Amino acid sequence: MMSFVEDKFNTTTMSGVERLSTTEGRDIFFPVFEQDVVGITTGLVPQNYKMLSRGDGFSEQDHCLGIVGKNYRVVENQEILMPLQEQMINYFDPTVLDDVVIKDHITRNGATCFAEYILPALSREVETNTGHKTKFGLRFIMKNAFNSSSSVVFYAGDIDFFCTNGQINGVYDVTRRKHTRNFAVDGFIEAFEMSLERHKDTVEKYQQWADSHIYDSKKVLDLFRKLTSGTTDDPKRTNVLSDRLFAQYIDEVKERGSNVFSVVSSLSNYSSHGDEDTRFSLTRSGDDGTLLKRQEQVSKWLGSKVFADFLEAA
Repeated sequence: MMSFVEDKFNTTTMSGVERLSTTEGRDIFFPVFEQDVVGITTGLVPQNYKMLSRGDGFSEQDHCLGIVGKNYRVVENQEILMPLQEQMINYFDPTVLDDVVIKDHITRNGATCFAEYILPALSREVETNTGHKTKFGLRFIMKNAFNSSSSVVFYAGDIDFFCTNGQINGVYDVTRRKHTRNFAVDGFIEAFEMSLERHKDTVEKYQQWADSHIYDSKKVLDLFRKLTSGTTDDPKRTNVLSDRLFAQYIDEVKERGSNVFSVVSSLSNYSSHGDEDTRFSLTRSGDDGTLLKRQEQVSKWLGSKVFADFLEAA
């Protein structure tokens, strides 16, 4: 699972609604200051660029977030997250929000930020023919950047509470908006509502996969070979990834049984676990953004013709 930092709220004294109603206690709600870029030796001020900093622009504790174009529209985290949190409050019964898990992660001193919300109360159960049961909860992630490296992105998906595998549900659950003067949060609100409707259907699909037995494990290895083909320029590295996915599948079978659901769990483990002691550890340059890219990749794999053909033959 992504290494988000859980919020600092005292959940024993503050309800979920109260936590979602305030910006207090979360470092992710920092101000962003805009100022001119000035040449250190010439004093020249480029007219087409500006610098963004984390802070008020007058403190030695401020951090440079990035140099962006003059027309770059600063969208602070508060502008995106508070309307979404208000939407959650309006949509859900307060009892659903009481155990909401809020996790924030700030990289490069704030140049890229992630906010994750997990709703355990909305979990649905999947059971395999081995008797293994796991619950899937609804999950949202908002990504924002202040260095032109990314649009504002809203991800929706599920999280497996048995092994903390997280998965994005599909291309329709990802919404992007560029930092332009016409930026509006409305599209994210629509994506939020759509993801709620899709959650039930997604878990039902997981159950169908759990009921689809696999009799020949060689077909699973062949699937992983095909899915990972072309993911790297080095065929040896590609084979290493497919072999590790197959090893993960063997581990999954011990708990969940030999079925399509175990195949999918192997893929979602790859996209969710990047710690050093895991099978799919990240490189030194990898971070939480890398795991999100993996989740996007897995989502594409699950929507591919290769996977569809595998399901038909299973």
